[in-house]
Amino acid sequence: MKIRIVSCLALFALISCVLVSCWKDVTPSTKNPYDDVDYVTPPAPVDTLDPSSFVALHRNIFQPRCANPGCHDGNFEPDFRTLESSYATLVYHPIIKNNNDSTFAFRVIPFDKAKSVLYERLTNCCFVNQNDRMPQDNIGVPLEADKISAIETWITNGARDMFGNLPHYPNSEPTIAYYVAVNSQFQPLSETNSRIDSVYYNPFIVAKNFAMSLIIEVTDDSTSVPNLLYNKFKMSYEPDNFTASAPGFKEYQAFVFTLPGNGKQYLMASVNTGDFSPDKVVYFRFYTNDGDHSFNTEFPYSDLPLPYKTFFSFYILP
Repeated sequence: MKIRIVSCLALFALISCVLVSCWKDVTPSTKNPYDDVDYVTPPAPVDTLDPSSFVALHRNIFQPRCANPGCHDGNFEPDFRTLESSYATLVYHPIIKNNNDSTFAFRVIPFDKAKSVLYERLTNCCFVNQNDRMPQDNIGVPLEADKISAIETWITNGARDMFGNLPHYPNSEPTIAYYVAVNSQFQPLSETNSRIDSVYYNPFIVAKNFAMSLIIEVTDDSTSVPNLLYNKFKMSYEPDNFTASAPGFKEYQAFVFTLPGNGKQYLMASVNTGDFSPDKVVYFRFYTNDGDHSFNTEFPYSDLPLPYKTFFSFYILP
């Protein structure tokens, strides 16, 4: 047992000698390996963006000055959160708030700063009320002159989009807003749902051989009411069939009707329920054309839910 212990000690001493003899004193280098790297300082970036381009206007004005919480951040139009929403709610976009003279139609009209309400709101201290100039973070205080000038240049150069394209004037289909049926004394027949024997009808109820008028409001972004074309009411016993072969099919030409007092213009057609069988529901649709589309605008259209179609109908008493 003692011999083994001595042998192990001797082996350990031999290994230690070998390790010590192999050790070398290494002096660390004082040279920094990064000293030879050539750190070239690049020149400061140059902003080559045209300050009157729409991208620059959004970056420098609309986003930081207008898209503030509680302002034009999606709570109120124009929506200045993104380039796309800003452009879509500015150029040829109908305004919500007008001045007392109803001077303006769109927020921005290309090439025309005088008719662009955006420019008016930035330069007029008192659009409707005192000190209602935009932006409202500095009430009554105008935007910096260079920023107003950039917006002015953008408008007078055509209000180009973020890609530099000129916008096109919108030409939507006519909007058929609502109708009212009246008797010969212009008393409304279709204000509310009708009731017979505790049964409620969406169609309004009229007597047989009864003369009435259907008055409808139509608006269009480019064509006045007197210049609208076609303008017909079509009638049918079926809610989705208004062809000439439909059961009970009739059509009536509508003409311009000016409301006494305010001078507002509508389209009106005279209808006699004697043209239809008693105890029938008669569905009707209105058709018009603004002269800019190859097809007529129809309302209500077939894809609408049935309540819309039954609202545009009348029931003839037996």
